[in-house]
Amino acid sequence: MNRTPALYVVTDPLCSWCWGMSRAVEDARHRLRDEVRFDVLLGGINTHGTQNLGEFGRRHLMKIWQEVHATTGETFGFRLPDVLIYNSTLPCVAVEAIRTLTGAPPFGYLHRLQALFFVEGININEREVLIRVADEFGIAEGDFVPLLDSDRTQALVQFQFETSRAFGTNALPSLLWEEQDGERTLFAGGYMDADMLSELARARLAGDRGIPVP
Repeated sequence: MNRTPALYVVTDPLCSWCWGMSRAVEDARHRLRDEVRFDVLLGGINTHGTQNLGEFGRRHLMKIWQEVHATTGETFGFRLPDVLIYNSTLPCVAVEAIRTLTGAPPFGYLHRLQALFFVEGININEREVLIRVADEFGIAEGDFVPLLDSDRTQALVQFQFETSRAFGTNALPSLLWEEQDGERTLFAGGYMDADMLSELARARLAGDRGIPVP
């Protein structure tokens, strides 16, 4: 069955460059709303991490944030929670739970988590935070928590991690293009602004299959 072509944004709640590109994604989604479907594919960051982020890791993140801010103009608070296990698995499971409950691509919830972490310095690896944000989107705790703990939701997230890597998305954000017949290919890798993203998507609709990887 033919469908509208789609762009899958390979992203993550803890990805600095993904936050830097979030406004561009929203702008492009608006511009292309009648031409291209947008969806989320979760990439996963440091998914085996179990230790509190140390001083070296914190300095490294601040350096990345400075670079992302300078390049994209996106807002950063430049502060981190005192305790932070830099592992995105749980926030990704929460994002996928929202998708299941709403039946829609979870961009709003994803970008809200990113704003809390990158701007306000809130630990989005805390269940209470994930539950509170779900409530902001009208999702009751009694509906949300079972999915947060569900083996099926966790399996869906792991499948997305594996799928994204299979397409060569070694750096986030990346974009996959899905044809009307469901075939997916790597579309672009790395940050781009809304103008470039929209222009490249319309070129792809017109038949240009080039893959820009900055």
